[in-house]
Amino acid sequence: MSIATFAAEIDRFLAGQGGEVLCITGKWGVGKTFAWNHFLADARSRKRISCERYAYVSLFGQNSLDDIRHALFEGSVKSSESNTAANFASVKASMDTLRGKWRNTLGFAKLIPTVADYAAIAGRLGFLSIRDQLVCLDDLERAGDGLTMKDVLGLVSFLKEQRQCRIVLLLNEEQLADHQGAAFRSQLEKVADTVMTFEPTPVEAAEIGIDKNTPFHKDLAGFCVDLGILNIRTIKKIEKFCSRLSEELINHDNRVIKQVIQSATLFGFAKFQPDDAPPLHYLKMLNPYAAVPEPGPDDPHQKWRDVLRNYNFQYVDEMDSIILAGIERGHFDTSALKLAADALDKKWRLEDHDASFSEAWNAYHDSFDDNESEVLDGFENAILTNAVR
Repeated sequence: MSIATFAAEIDRFLAGQGGEVLCITGKWGVGKTFAWNHFLADARSRKRISCERYAYVSLFGQNSLDDIRHALFEGSVKSSESNTAANFASVKASMDTLRGKWRNTLGFAKLIPTVADYAAIAGRLGFLSIRDQLVCLDDLERAGDGLTMKDVLGLVSFLKEQRQCRIVLLLNEEQLADHQGAAFRSQLEKVADTVMTFEPTPVEAAEIGIDKNTPFHKDLAGFCVDLGILNIRTIKKIEKFCSRLSEELINHDNRVIKQVIQSATLFGFAKFQPDDAPPLHYLKMLNPYAAVPEPGPDDPHQKWRDVLRNYNFQYVDEMDSIILAGIERGHFDTSALKLAADALDKKWRLEDHDASFSEAWNAYHDSFDDNESEVLDGFENAILTNAVR
């Protein structure tokens, strides 16, 4: 399914009315949660969310249906604030609403006079307020041992049929235990109205995962596509490293920044997806002067040589070593980084100097025209330009 189709289906789901269940599956780290939040934010900005309230609940660590019920109440916020996690203020607002309803409609004024009294039973009674609401249940495959898929999907069916909620389920179906997976598949078709698999292409993953407000987003997107990175979680981690590098080297030549982004993308890919990328130990031992063996069926490194050739990466230089070490550690040696960047700046200036003189010389050497004045002007400009650098 293309991202355009995927986005259109989520938009339809968010704008719809009545109970409905949308299930989104995909491999670990491919970016299901990130994509959901991305398109939810887009719909929120266009005021395309029909439900007034929204709750996000991860099933990771949840061990009972009561845990989920409590988390739904505790995690509920206004849909217009769906980019903000629930906090004490939002929970207290929900409790105050319930308190008013209890006192006005159920005569609980004497039984529940203070927050302290009703906080203990807010999870169970609070679940009464979960209706006509947008709900996201994430990490189904990571639910605690006390929860079965039958229990979870039973609750989802109840929210859909009895409470008219619109529920999205996010999970990596491959990670469900065999018995859980079988139970999930057998029950899902009875509960879910739509099932989609999130499988972005490298171009789509970069389009969704990279913040377009960063000054390096075009370069980073191109490098991610060149390496075929599909995992949005990996892309976001690489983006954070690139942001740090870009901030540290903001006053350096743009070509230095581009090289740094290229190297960080490769090393981040190798660190965070070691099964899919050239291994870090292989990258470290690259030698530009070593003889390249003839490709053969038994050469374990031929695949990586092809990847690096297409990526236009030959070996790890001084700057690369600093970036690689920083990505392995999680932070960079800024002093060493700036010294290496200064050296690269100098290298680019020298190459620019050589290029300006070569251009003037080629104008004379490669032409049969009587262009002596133009050639002299070219040499003069080259001298003046290089003198001020």
